[in-house]
Amino acid sequence: MPKAQWLIASLLYGAFCVQQAQADINGGGSTFTRPLYQTAGVLTAGFAPYIGADQGRDKVAFLQNNYSVLVPGAAPKTVHWVASESRLSAVELSNYALAHQAQFGKLIQVPSAATSVAIPFNKPGSHELDLSIDTLCGVFSGRLSRWELIQGSARSGPITVVYPKGSSGFTELFTRFLNAKCNETGTFAVTTYFDSSYSGGLPAGALAANSGDAIMTAVNAWDGAITFMSPALAAPTLAGLDDGNKVARITGVSPAPANIVNAINSVALPPIAERSNPDKWVPVFGRNWEQGVLPYPQSGYPILGYTNLIFSQCYADATQSNQVRDFLARHYGALEARNNDQAIRAQGMLPLHPSWKVAVRSSFLSATNALSIGNPNVCNGIGRPL
Repeated sequence: MPKAQWLIASLLYGAFCVQQAQADINGGGSTFTRPLYQTAGVLTAGFAPYIGADQGRDKVAFLQNNYSVLVPGAAPKTVHWVASESRLSAVELSNYALAHQAQFGKLIQVPSAATSVAIPFNKPGSHELDLSIDTLCGVFSGRLSRWELIQGSARSGPITVVYPKGSSGFTELFTRFLNAKCNETGTFAVTTYFDSSYSGGLPAGALAANSGDAIMTAVNAWDGAITFMSPALAAPTLAGLDDGNKVARITGVSPAPANIVNAINSVALPPIAERSNPDKWVPVFGRNWEQGVLPYPQSGYPILGYTNLIFSQCYADATQSNQVRDFLARHYGALEARNNDQAIRAQGMLPLHPSWKVAVRSSFLSATNALSIGNPNVCNGIGRPL
């Protein structure tokens, strides 16, 4: 079908189907960024409410198209999209291509927003808490087990590390930093499981909690507790990220989004020739000498990364394909009055640089691009089911 005819047919079909009952666009994922996707207006028409699902359930639900992974015990439904801070691995991409690509089409993985990894804590003191990187490493390795061991903290008593139970994308972001920057007697592995990251084991007395919300509940209830967290949950307001009596500064800098702008805006786009590869779309930070990763910034807030979206290129139902396109057009739109940038900032995160938004739109929304969602020359007779 010629491209002009495809566009006309898609518009006519979408207009016709507005009158009909349609299945929801089902999705969910990370509870660490749940507040963003549950903000009114962020998800566009046709999207079901966002379902928070940690412990590695986000990516598994999409890769297996298994709704009961998101909502245990639920009736079968299609999983149309998910959000995660954990980048799809080479094995996950390969397994999906072998198992589902012929039926569902390719998957799309793109960064949704940039985020810091905040360090909220519950220990009153006479002044704000400012941690060096070495001190941060010591706390989360267990080398520093009491507040008085932190030089200049003006606090005393035991430190209790609270961490995500099971698999967590935000753990992957944090352990990437610890792996790159810490010089402990043991080593931190890059992983989604915090309890197995440090070769020396968990800090004494560490507590696990099931979700971002549960972690913050535990921290707020436990004197001496500390954790790593998304800015959306680390503080009740954007200004709260600058409150060093509740959220630690790292090397003198708070996790406010303004303090990661320079580092994020310097990240290069994926080359045009590699944009069909989902692995190339999600930048990761790591050791300076490690191939394929970006070095952590020398200034600004040092612990940062991306939260990502995973969609299909093809959907069996044309209306759902158009609804997904509508969401991506809003989320990566150029005009702030019509996109999600204000909601992203309100949750303590940073919208993508305009050049990245252009790259997403031109790759996945342009009718002239073979990667475009719903492209009839690619999605002819295939797609993620209704």
